[in-house]
Amino acid sequence: MDTTPARCSHYQARLGESPVYDPACDTLYWVDIPAKRIVRRDLGTGGESYVEAPDLVTSVQLTGRQGEVVCTLRHSFCRADLAKGRFDVLAEVEKDVASNRFNDGKCDPSGRYWAGTMNVDLVSPTASLYVLDLDGEVRTRVSGLAVSNGLAWSRDAGRMYFIDTPTLKVFSFDYEEETGEVRNRAVCVDFREEAGRPDGMTIDSEGMLWIAHARGGRVSRWDPARGKKLDERALPFKATTSLAFGGRGLDRLYVTTSSELLKEAGAGHLYSLDPGVRGLPPDRVKI
Repeated sequence: MDTTPARCSHYQARLGESPVYDPACDTLYWVDIPAKRIVRRDLGTGGESYVEAPDLVTSVQLTGRQGEVVCTLRHSFCRADLAKGRFDVLAEVEKDVASNRFNDGKCDPSGRYWAGTMNVDLVSPTASLYVLDLDGEVRTRVSGLAVSNGLAWSRDAGRMYFIDTPTLKVFSFDYEEETGEVRNRAVCVDFREEAGRPDGMTIDSEGMLWIAHARGGRVSRWDPARGKKLDERALPFKATTSLAFGGRGLDRLYVTTSSELLKEAGAGHLYSLDPGVRGLPPDRVKI
């Protein structure tokens, strides 16, 4: 098994984030937040393109329709027709809070779109985690956050995992799939002894969490039931941001990086590596 990460994009992001793989078209999507772009790479042909968004675009998720995604802009959930470059607002949050913006987001097993905000000072607990529910309404699920970040759900949909980056912790919740409610918040991974800070997150087919170390130049694999680190892979740059499984066998791990976070020359590209385990098929927004 070759464990060396390989660069796999021509596009160089200022702040790459939120990778998601669409097996229907063998395409990986991710965002470049400050450049206001949704980037896509055809993994079969290597072709790349991007679509300009009307504002900062912080996360992107799949729907059931070809050429359409749902994304979060600075203060809004939007449906995007990538062929037409059209962005339709579905709902807005915190639009009068200049200190906050949306950050990471992800679809849950029922098709709801969860996304959290962050305070741009990266410290003040003015942010919240929201869910765009199946009825089109936005509901607040967790408040008092500073930088809402990575999300994942267990394969049986009984647990939700969530990162508030400045706390240096990954939290677990009891998750009720039918209603989308979360309860009994607890710490499942303590990141205080790790390099960097926890950023993006995904889960593999064995129920283990993979976390990108922002400013730590690596990704790591964790058993959330025991809070134990199982594996760690170094990247060529410290500014690793997020990660997702992809490829036809869901057997590659794709990692986004940032060229402006730490001003590292050559950073900002998409990387892939062999994690030695498969991921889960992506959930799709059903709103």
